[in-house]
Amino acid sequence: MLSKRVIPTRSIVHLFCILLLFLLLGSPVFALSIPAFESVVRASSSVSNMQEVALESSLRSSLVSADGSGPGEVHYMVSISGINGSAAGGAVGSAKTAFAVSILEGRDTLLNHSAAHEWKDTTEVHGTIANLRKTFDYSSGIRL
Repeated sequence: MLSKRVIPTRSIVHLFCILLLFLLLGSPVFALSIPAFESVVRASSSVSNMQEVALESSLRSSLVSADGSGPGEVHYMVSISGINGSAAGGAVGSAKTAFAVSILEGRDTLLNHSAAHEWKDTTEVHGTIANLRKTFDYSSGIRL
């Protein structure tokens, strides 16, 4: 009598992964690689103990442009002011904004970074705020 041998699903997945790695690493197409890079962009704002405040903020981001040819972008805006006719002449309280960019760039096909760029901007105000408006626009240099 012949017995059927059942191969566990996990073994099939492992074999598939090994085959896929062999095909990718052995392929001449894989020899063309993009240098290592990492871009981190942060934008934030906060308010505390605010009275008579008009607050507006907006965020728009994309990994690539609408037509797919341009870079990733981040656009952030925050506006803080007093409501019309406020007795204090503006919003009363505390507000903070923070914008930061950290970029690591590679060279050739090396996995180690060759350049690091960091940029930060912070603002903190307390008391009567007549008008605080900050905008932050970032556009990546990497194009797909």
